Amino acid sequence: MASVDETVRDLIAASPCGFENRTQALHQILVVLGAGYEWRDGQAVDRFNDGADCTRRHERFRFSTDLIEELLADGVDVPEPFLTGKCPAEDQRERAAEVALTAGPLGRDPYPPTSGLLLLTVPENVTPDWAAAAAEIRAVVRPLWHDQGLLTGEREADLTVRQRQFVSEEHHKH
Repeated sequence: MASVDETVRDLIAASPCGFENRTQALHQILVVLGAGYEWRDGQAVDRFNDGADCTRRHERFRFSTDLIEELLADGVDVPEPFLTGKCPAEDQRERAAEVALTAGPLGRDPYPPTSGLLLLTVPENVTPDWAAAAAEIRAVVRPLWHDQGLLTGEREADLTVRQRQFVSEEHHKH
């Protein structure tokens, strides 16, 4: 199993176009439901660990030569990834270890609090580095959840029974 830094590095190296910094990668690992991670022996691990990266996805979205010629003839500026099928953040792939240590803005709304999130199901045997990572991303998403009314009950009608229970528990902590 891998440390937090190694796990974040591997995620950024696999999809540099999806994660500009450590914060975004930790959000994906610990907050996004269904991202493919689970707790195992006190560490968050990739359940699939298939070694896949974003290369295939970008290649799938590469335009055909005919389409490129047609668009260029019409004066359309075709972005490089659609011409080459290469990741627009390819240079970041080589810097993944450095980026994995650099906190930054989340850059999007956080995934809403749901009882199945790794962040909300941290096991008692969590390793110290994963406990620190959970605290790190909690400090980012919790205020955003609060600002969006997800922890104050303002949007409780939109929540499931389990989500309402979590909201109630979190609200009473304040």
